Amino acid sequence: MSRESEKALKAMHQFLDENGAEDMTMDDVNRLLQKFTEDYNSNLPGRITEKTAKTADDYLELAEEAPTKAKAEKYIKKALELEPDNMDAVSASLDLIEDDSTWEYYQKLSEAVKNGTKLMEKKGFMDEDSIGEYWGILETRPYMRLLNRYAEFMAEAGMMSLAAREYEEMIRLSENDNLGVRYSLMHVYAFLEQEEPALELHKRYDGYEETQMLLPLSVLYFKRGDFDKAEDYLKRLCATNKDTKKFFRAIKKDKLDHYVEEISGYGYQPFTIQELIVELMENSFLFRMVPLYMEWAYEKTRNM
Repeated sequence: MSRESEKALKAMHQFLDENGAEDMTMDDVNRLLQKFTEDYNSNLPGRITEKTAKTADDYLELAEEAPTKAKAEKYIKKALELEPDNMDAVSASLDLIEDDSTWEYYQKLSEAVKNGTKLMEKKGFMDEDSIGEYWGILETRPYMRLLNRYAEFMAEAGMMSLAAREYEEMIRLSENDNLGVRYSLMHVYAFLEQEEPALELHKRYDGYEETQMLLPLSVLYFKRGDFDKAEDYLKRLCATNKDTKKFFRAIKKDKLDHYVEEISGYGYQPFTIQELIVELMENSFLFRMVPLYMEWAYEKTRNM
């Protein structure tokens, strides 16, 4: 969901809080929603500027479009002044750190997550009614985005057990896994060669025949020396993604860059070589460790 959509939802919730009542019927609620929609659409602002910006979200929008780092820092600082606990603003402030692989960056990111967790507890979102439904609760989404950033950092830093723990926590908090962290977690399990949790994760999400599940499972079994199972998952991958052979051939022939250039900035085409390339880039911590697997998979897929 875009920032604009989340801004609209925030406004809607505020409108309902201010104008609703406990004894409202569904017809009353629908009338309120209709009035909100009419009022909101009739008062939609144009492009946000410094003069029209009012909320932390407005300033974050300006920061995203800022032409210079100094301007972005100014807008992020203003967002934090308006909402010190705004985790999207806190996360945006981390973008200002030039090197995101330093100990300083880790400390600030870790502190942001700790503060975010305390805030979730303070606001009552760590109760039974909320856990498992986080993405459906608008106020918890910035926290989930921050956790995702934290887990990604730890995976790239080689802190795999900690990365797995954070991804597992995200799935506990949001069982529907709207951010798709199950795919990242599967690659971490493959790195750690953890067969049982990997299979449980695949089963939990109905054992879908997906590129992002089948390839890391094949790598996992290859790393464990179970080449029959590795080949089985590779065959299933070939059946799922029509460009699997092309992908390994491109790696072998050092021609992957040609296909990288074809990927649109708006996203990749599912079940194609583009999907495999994106997976390779987003989970480089795993694939850069298994060059022998790439050689083996190329030879195997030639005859599939």
